[in-house]
Amino acid sequence: MNAILKYWKKFTYLGVYSDMSYIEMKRVMMINLIATFCLVPTIGFSIINLFDQRYLLSAINISNTICSVIVIILQHHMKHNSAKATLLISNFFFFFIGALLYKNGGEYFLLCIMIASMLLYNDRRLHLIFCIAVASSIAILNLLPVDIPAEQLVPKSRAIFNITNALIFIVIIVNFFLQIIYNNTDMIEKQRQRLQELNLDKEKIFSIIAHDIKSPFASLESLVLMLREETINNNTSIEYIDQIYQQIVHQNQSLDDFLKWGSINLNGIKIYSTQISLYPLIMDIVKSFLDKMQTKKLKVNVKIPDQQYIFADKDHTIIIFRNLISNAIKFSYVSGTINIYSSVDEKYIRIHIQDEGIGINSLKSKLLFSVSQQKSIGTEDEPGAGLGLVLCKDLIERNKGIVEIESVLEKGSVFTVGLPKFTEI
Repeated sequence: MNAILKYWKKFTYLGVYSDMSYIEMKRVMMINLIATFCLVPTIGFSIINLFDQRYLLSAINISNTICSVIVIILQHHMKHNSAKATLLISNFFFFFIGALLYKNGGEYFLLCIMIASMLLYNDRRLHLIFCIAVASSIAILNLLPVDIPAEQLVPKSRAIFNITNALIFIVIIVNFFLQIIYNNTDMIEKQRQRLQELNLDKEKIFSIIAHDIKSPFASLESLVLMLREETINNNTSIEYIDQIYQQIVHQNQSLDDFLKWGSINLNGIKIYSTQISLYPLIMDIVKSFLDKMQTKKLKVNVKIPDQQYIFADKDHTIIIFRNLISNAIKFSYVSGTINIYSSVDEKYIRIHIQDEGIGINSLKSKLLFSVSQQKSIGTEDEPGAGLGLVLCKDLIERNKGIVEIESVLEKGSVFTVGLPKFTEI
């Protein structure tokens, strides 16, 4: 049975190629099905009519069978337009002649041909031509008197059989294309939603790049300006030049990482979760902000055990904590302290980033992760992009994590990120 289904599916896709549009593919399949369904009854009736000595009707049935075979051959050779024309015109002619000479109910198949022509062609002129041809043929069959010898008349049961098959065919063919329309509508809606998601993801990707790359260059600019205007003496200029060099090296590496990450994710933000050791990751991020911390005379305490592992996307995790630590530095007062520590529950490892900065009032803290904030200025007029926390929340949730904030105005904030624990199976 499986072998039969396999060959049947292969046959229905005869003439279909990869670059073909969805609707054209369905039209090719429809031609294959019509040609196949015409084969069996025409062969059967050609034999029956031959034994009943209706030789002309038998010849008509055999000719119809041959035309169906020709249609299948044309489909195999990708000559779809020729196959459509052969199928519709040959069937129209043979059903009309059969109905005219033998009153076998063939005129109902003419209605099937008219409907099939409307579904197989987009050209409305062809629709009109087939409509006129079918209407004229039915008028001829009903108005033109044809004397048929009694022995040549087909049994009424045959006419009823043909009429019933024609009606069944109409129902099948209409439902076939209705299903195509429904499927097409579903596909369009899914593609629309997917496109919307891709656009949002791309916006987030470029926002992340802008947020994490643009801000450090502002500090580089100020250092270079100080050197150019000679506002620092020779003793400290070497130290500043070294800081500039370290920042350029770091930013160059960050830019390479982000561009690589962004190009990978242009088809949508994807999650590649892996085992991540928290302590070295946090320490690398803290070291990247040493110049900023020295400028504001900040002390950073990192208290995270060496053997704590989370299960998340590493690129996303770096972006999350880079943003949160950058914010803690930006909103801390000079000579303040930032504490980074962790706690563990059944599901998450929670990383807490505590600062002693300006804090946030309760009303603003509720909206902090739900809307894009206006660009905010740090305690030493540091610029910000205003999108970092919204993006962090999105990436945390994509990695099946949680984020919380506790803040007291003028006393500081604690941002808590909970990410899944890595568990060896």
